[in-house]
Amino acid sequence: MDMKPRVTLCLALIGSLSSCASVTELPDGYVVPGPLPQEQRAKFCYTPAPLVETLNLIKEKKAYRVYEAEIHANLEGFDEDSPITFEYYEQTTEEPSAVAILMPILNGQKHVMRPFARHFAKKGYAVVIIDNVQRKTLLSDLKNPDLAIRQVVKQHRRVIDWAESRPELDISRLSVFGASLGGFNALYLAAIDERVKVAAIALVGGSLSDVLVNSNERRIEEAVDAAQSDLGLDDAQFGEYLDAKIETDTLMVARHVNADRMQMILAKYDKAVPYQNQQELYTAMGQPDAITLPTGHVTAAAYIFYLRSSVRKFFDRELAADSTSGTAVTDAIDCPY
Repeated sequence: MDMKPRVTLCLALIGSLSSCASVTELPDGYVVPGPLPQEQRAKFCYTPAPLVETLNLIKEKKAYRVYEAEIHANLEGFDEDSPITFEYYEQTTEEPSAVAILMPILNGQKHVMRPFARHFAKKGYAVVIIDNVQRKTLLSDLKNPDLAIRQVVKQHRRVIDWAESRPELDISRLSVFGASLGGFNALYLAAIDERVKVAAIALVGGSLSDVLVNSNERRIEEAVDAAQSDLGLDDAQFGEYLDAKIETDTLMVARHVNADRMQMILAKYDKAVPYQNQQELYTAMGQPDAITLPTGHVTAAAYIFYLRSSVRKFFDRELAADSTSGTAVTDAIDCPY
């Protein structure tokens, strides 16, 4: 069978999809807000310690090599038998590379992030896809959500520490991208760690408690039901419980990030992270550059090739601007070390 009509049809489909997405830019006159209050930022401090790493080469391309990697974070209160694991795409060039950290979705599978990783690596980025284990801890995380947020952010900051220790990586050009749960993780990391220069978040909303109790994502619904049963709370009471427990809410941190260094991807018919909550976060953040898709949560994957190019171009532009302005997503944390 002649492949030309099929290729032409695919290209036409991709073109029509991208034309359906609406793109908005940060409003003129945007003023960068003040930093996150220090009492909130201090929760994410830790004492730096030597990292123990293991790298295993699993694939080699002309432009990059792919490793399975793990580090022992040496963080107080963490199980050292459970290392942080990730895929590392190392550039083969001699010059230090810009870095893109990618955050997977709730199921933890990296296949959604790999098209982004391969595209970024071909364009000269070193890439890290951090494994997500939160699907295993979701029930306990719901009972103590602010502690869970702090633990995950500290682990991800230790991955940045690792990247900073690698001479082949240019940590002054660090970007972060995540979708769904990975988008929440990317938002928190960008809001807390000043080394993140630019970030893109997809399918993220606020308030976090509202998203959790209204999500139609099966695993979240099951975990919420189980947490309510364990705690003896009804729907309304559990929502109040989460409101009281989540001190570091997405809406709160959004009001303190530099929206000039953020890109949001929203889905108009999303019910896993309701579109209304995505809009609330977008407004709280100061209306950053945004792409709105005419899809639901899962069907947003139809735009994956359009999005990987759009996100990478946003990173290219902002990292180039950052080389002269030095402006990051957030200000430095004043930690006692």
